[in-house]
Amino acid sequence: MDMLKSIWNFVLQTLLAEFVVVVAGVLFAQVIQRCWQRWRYGGWQVRIHKQGRTLMSRKISAGKAREILEEPADLSVFLKGVVSPYAWVNCDIIEEGRKIGLLQEDRQNRVFTIDLDKNCPDDRREGAPPSVPV
Repeated sequence: MDMLKSIWNFVLQTLLAEFVVVVAGVLFAQVIQRCWQRWRYGGWQVRIHKQGRTLMSRKISAGKAREILEEPADLSVFLKGVVSPYAWVNCDIIEEGRKIGLLQEDRQNRVFTIDLDKNCPDDRREGAPPSVPV
């Protein structure tokens, strides 16, 4: 009887200890991963310029920065969404936008800059609404 009770106590203590170790390990790993992600992707901003002045400057969360830096299609959608209250982008903001200076990406300072003065003319796209005056 004593032997059975001591085996039962040993099993319960072992299971409890393993559970605590697993939970602590998972929580610790999540904290480390979150800190690494903030260090790796944190501090990004997007700025919109027009006629020499900054219309908007917004910080980008580390999670969103990771998402848009890893997938160019997500970057395009994100940037067009940020610009939409100020102007209609009349070209592909990633490919053509970089060539003409509409989009500048400064990885060292972690800044996306959109210069609306370098936006393509409205007539390049059929049926496009005119740029919103600012």
